[in-house]
Amino acid sequence: MHVKDLLDDLGLRLKLPQHWYSTDISNDFEDAQLIQNDDIVKIQAEGEKNTKVIVIDVNDGMSVVTKFPDGKVIGVKYLDNKDDFEYIGHPSELYF
Repeated sequence: MHVKDLLDDLGLRLKLPQHWYSTDISNDFEDAQLIQNDDIVKIQAEGEKNTKVIVIDVNDGMSVVTKFPDGKVIGVKYLDNKDDFEYIGHPSELYF
């Protein structure tokens, strides 16, 4: 599954960089729920052991993160240029 497939499933039409659409998110988001849909789009999928979250801010980047029960957050933030990304290793209020 890719981000584009998830957005289509949720009926969302967003203008994003092409490489964000093609980001592979495996099947972790099959039962995802739209949590927020305004300037920032937040999609969340609850798992048995952890929670997966995609946060899309067209002006800032797209983050794909895993939240663990102990509060740890890890993931990747994709930026405008397809070769630019940041690793996320600390909690942010965006993910909660």
